[in-house]
Amino acid sequence: MNMKDNLSLKSEKLLVPLGRQANIEDLNLAAAGLTATEKGMLSVNQFFPTRIPHLYAVGDMIGAPALASKAMEQWRRAVRHVLNLPIGDAASTIPLGICTIPEMASIGLDETAARERYRNPLIAGAKFEEVARAQISGTGQGLLQMVADPSGERLLGVQVVGHQATELVHVGQAALQQGATIESFIDNVFNFPTDAEAYRIATLDILGQTAKRRTAQTAT
Repeated sequence: MNMKDNLSLKSEKLLVPLGRQANIEDLNLAAAGLTATEKGMLSVNQFFPTRIPHLYAVGDMIGAPALASKAMEQWRRAVRHVLNLPIGDAASTIPLGICTIPEMASIGLDETAARERYRNPLIAGAKFEEVARAQISGTGQGLLQMVADPSGERLLGVQVVGHQATELVHVGQAALQQGATIESFIDNVFNFPTDAEAYRIATLDILGQTAKRRTAQTAT
């Protein structure tokens, strides 16, 4: 397969994802007074009632992100709305996880999105081969990438490819939800040896890049 930059990749197999469509054909929505959109989904508001107030919809049938974890949270919020219980704020950051071999996971802005929104964001990575735990368990093939704002102070996103990626991304999720600073990954001590140490390694990379930028700005 030839890429736009003339890079050639050879593989035994190629995965072509075609998306996901909710299986609602047998629900007889018309009998309930409901009509699906052109994309085969139902329209709801933030509390998930359809245009028929006592009928709620969650999960794949209301669209992206079509994730089991998100559907469970939607169901919980819908039930609390029905029972007139406090619902709380919806999670602003939802991790994406793909349980392939190796696993892949992402939260927040990736490198492309960060470059579109910010000028010169900082991108840092920690190869699993640098992590003691990965060396011990023989899972040294992988990468944890952290994306920070140009000042190197605020975390924008985390992407992980490799062993335990769908678990490791939750550390980045918690940091984003709490508005944690980049330096907080240095101030907080991780157990050793653990895969989470990759966050500290990537953080040190970001701090190093930040120091170089400040030195360059001072010189000019």
